[in-house]
Amino acid sequence: MVIPKPGKPDYSVPKAYRMISLLPTLSKTIEHVAIARMTVFAPYCHSPLQFACRKGYSPLDAVHLILEKVHKASNDKLYSSALFLEVQGAFAKVLHQRLAEITSTNNFPPYLVDWVQSHLAGRSV
Repeated sequence: MVIPKPGKPDYSVPKAYRMISLLPTLSKTIEHVAIARMTVFAPYCHSPLQFACRKGYSPLDAVHLILEKVHKASNDKLYSSALFLEVQGAFAKVLHQRLAEITSTNNFPPYLVDWVQSHLAGRSV
């Protein structure tokens, strides 16, 4: 889309216009709608250690779980270690087939499984 820049004296010059692309914006909107629908099913997944995207769970809950496990290990005279990662864009870097298996076996509706596979088609790590 071409938008004229405000206050330019001559609109016959290309620099008087700003080019923007609406496609990434639309794509992000669709992704957010899909994420909102998928989070409805997150509580039914079989992992009690999944805290992200679940209502009623916060990072503080994850910290309490870690502290509980560290205290238990300490009481049992064991050592504890932890590795924390922040992965940006992890959804696009996930193993596609594995994600399809997880969503299928956790009773996600087939249309969401198909949409995720379609969304990841052609992407690679």
